[in-house]
Amino acid sequence: MTRSLFTSFVRVTKIFGLLAGAAVLSSCVRATLAWTDLEPNGAEATPPVLSANESAALWREKHAPQLRAAFERHVIGAMPDASSTEVIEKRVIDEAAFGGRGRLEEWTLAAAATFNGVAVETREVMDRGGFLVQVAIPNDAAGPAPIVMMQTFCPSWDAMPHDGVSRPDDAGSMSGGVFGAVATYVFGRFICTPPYEEILDRGFAVASFFPSSVAPDDAEEGLAELRRLSAGHDDDESRWGAVAAWAWLYGRMTDAFEADDRFDKDAFIAWGHSRYGKAALYAAAYDDRIDGVIAHQSGTGGASLNRNKPGESVASMTENYPHWFAQSYANAAGHEAEMPVDQHHLLALIAPRPVLLGNARRDVWSDPNGAFRAAQGADPVWELFGATGLDQDRLDEWAPDADIAFWIRPGTHGVVEEDWPAFLEFLDAHFGPRDN
Repeated sequence: MTRSLFTSFVRVTKIFGLLAGAAVLSSCVRATLAWTDLEPNGAEATPPVLSANESAALWREKHAPQLRAAFERHVIGAMPDASSTEVIEKRVIDEAAFGGRGRLEEWTLAAAATFNGVAVETREVMDRGGFLVQVAIPNDAAGPAPIVMMQTFCPSWDAMPHDGVSRPDDAGSMSGGVFGAVATYVFGRFICTPPYEEILDRGFAVASFFPSSVAPDDAEEGLAELRRLSAGHDDDESRWGAVAAWAWLYGRMTDAFEADDRFDKDAFIAWGHSRYGKAALYAAAYDDRIDGVIAHQSGTGGASLNRNKPGESVASMTENYPHWFAQSYANAAGHEAEMPVDQHHLLALIAPRPVLLGNARRDVWSDPNGAFRAAQGADPVWELFGATGLDQDRLDEWAPDADIAFWIRPGTHGVVEEDWPAFLEFLDAHFGPRDN
């Protein structure tokens, strides 16, 4: 691993518990006594997503490319002109992991991003020639398995609980000890490690990846690495941010899994929480090989509208996390109503594929009501394709088989025990066992 990336790993491991303990002061989540209104409010302020006499063909051929270009200019920064992915190694860790439920492998992937003819490779991790993805595949799958591609807050050795997972010699742990106890108390039982056994039992493969190993979630190191990876792009205002890079990495995982016949090519699902929920949405908006999305509490810059919103503002987010988005997004703070795109346009770019928007009622900082109104605004595009978009009138009318499924639970920001049954219901409804 390069020195800067190793430093990021060690730093994030040491400070995670402190950040968790001070969550009420964190800019990514704020505890509050407020409750999200379960009735949508201010929907009339959302500009329409479709023009008159729209057709599915016109949407795909003209309007969707225009919207993607607008998000690159005004929100996420320029995406690569071309990309490449190489599978360097597939290492078997355990053929009977998780009580015999699945085969656990560790893949080493190398990738390169090209901007204006300049191709730059991602850095090596732990001298492996590329970055690492842990993959659990159900042993009893009757055919190619749907795969949930997860970006996690924790390094891979914490997110995938197996001694065979590669880890630096001096690496600490986020999931054990006092730090782990505080983190799971504040952010939920599944903030680091999802319920692998339950996911495998339902017939889904799981790929776990720590995106900071490629694009560090750190203002100084993150911006430096984003500049290196986009060396052919000269404009700092429209240079891609970490959210765009993390979205791009979902595509590189998709490249690798597409070439393996053990996975269902029609069931690649991007899963992400909070900042990685933002990335999952952009990944699907820019890559139609991604067949579904679970974006949990993605908030500002994700599913929640920029205008007329409570909670985290564009100004607050871009000030505290200057590496997440393009500088042009920060420049728009205070002028959100003048932006040519809002987040219902982002959701519309995923249509007609299924998307789950996860929320919590006291997570006002992430603005669940704004996410619901964005779903309402995007719904006409699902209808344009003859799909069932949003099938509820209130935030708490859970409909997992709808193509825009909106989930809200009590509580605050995090991934808790109540969330995964809802995620699995959605996955079963859209990607469950079927004839292959």
